[in-house]
Amino acid sequence: MRPAHQLALALLVAAAASTVVVATTDPARDAEAVYDGMVTLRVPEDWHAIPPAVLEYFTLRTAEATGGRTAETYQHGFRPGDPNAEFSLPQVLIQIREEGRLAHGHFRRLPSPEDLAPPPGSPLAGSRGSLLRDVQLTDVAFDRRRFCLRVDSVIDLAIEGRVVVRSASFLTERGLFTLHCYELEDRIAGTAPVFEQIIDSVRFDDRIVYRPRITDQWSSRHTAVVLLALAAVLAAVALVVRGRLRAGG
Repeated sequence: MRPAHQLALALLVAAAASTVVVATTDPARDAEAVYDGMVTLRVPEDWHAIPPAVLEYFTLRTAEATGGRTAETYQHGFRPGDPNAEFSLPQVLIQIREEGRLAHGHFRRLPSPEDLAPPPGSPLAGSRGSLLRDVQLTDVAFDRRRFCLRVDSVIDLAIEGRVVVRSASFLTERGLFTLHCYELEDRIAGTAPVFEQIIDSVRFDDRIVYRPRITDQWSSRHTAVVLLALAAVLAAVALVVRGRLRAGG
């Protein structure tokens, strides 16, 4: 396995798992400002910001669950119910990566979910065990209108069952702004519209809004870049499984 792919799979990250309320975002509610005020989004009235201490807990759990191979940082998060709970669904976690601007041309020819399946012996394949039965990437697409990479996956847990992970990674002039959305599969039909409303509500300040360039269309490093940008599944698995161990202990 090439180093770029190993790095990408080690970064496939995001987060947590269990309480549902069918809701819609409230256009009358003030937009939530994140990323030092450079991004706004709207969440349902009964959703709350996850405190920094809980977000830090998620970071520590990913590091512990992956044996120190990766420690993903989540700058913001929202969910209904108790915002201080360690393990709760549905949930949206936000990651901000300032690792440099990416050319949108990298995402014109996306590999299929089958092509992105981890080979035997990879960190993701090695995460399967008594609590985690399977991980599947179900869809990969790029929204050229909003310059957003969409990745859908399903985590099959021995206790909770199947957890859907929907990630939306927006290109910015500094890197990536990603929302990771989590819900049980048997409740996703009711929660998916809420996730889509939250994603659709994202707005960027002129300081970081993505500006396409003519040279972007000639970029060709799509496979490695897409794998890096998929940064949603491995740590999501690690964090969910670690949260389940903690909740069960």
